[in-house]
Amino acid sequence: MKLVEINKDNWLRTVLLTTNEDGKATVVEKFVASNALSIVQSIYETGWIVKGVEVDEKVIGFAMYGLDEDTKNYWICRLMIDRTCQGKGYGREAIQLILDEMKQLDGCETIYLSTKPDNEVAIKLYESFGFQKTGNMNEGEVEFILKF
Repeated sequence: MKLVEINKDNWLRTVLLTTNEDGKATVVEKFVASNALSIVQSIYETGWIVKGVEVDEKVIGFAMYGLDEDTKNYWICRLMIDRTCQGKGYGREAIQLILDEMKQLDGCETIYLSTKPDNEVAIKLYESFGFQKTGNMNEGEVEFILKF
């Protein structure tokens, strides 16, 4: 597995990835904003890095992370694995790759993320990496922090 740049060869596949059970990508999915919305957000807001999650030369997921220009905090803003590839440990591998890259960013000593309170699988996964609840809610999502 590796994180790859979004480019002319993989952008459409990346945009069409979905976590929706019906297999149809939407602007707002159950637990995450669409990859298309995230890519556009990264163009108009500085500090965000967008990457495809690739396995065996096939994009199976998407990540957006970096420095939030409003809060000046480092965030894993988006992470998704396509519904057809979930349950195979790819999310765990992707998080480790993202954390490894973020640790190299200038001044990144703390990382935030948030998820819907009923996203029990993600919460368990994040906590296994040492993320802890901050006690804050962020736009209806439970906020987590990881310090290193």
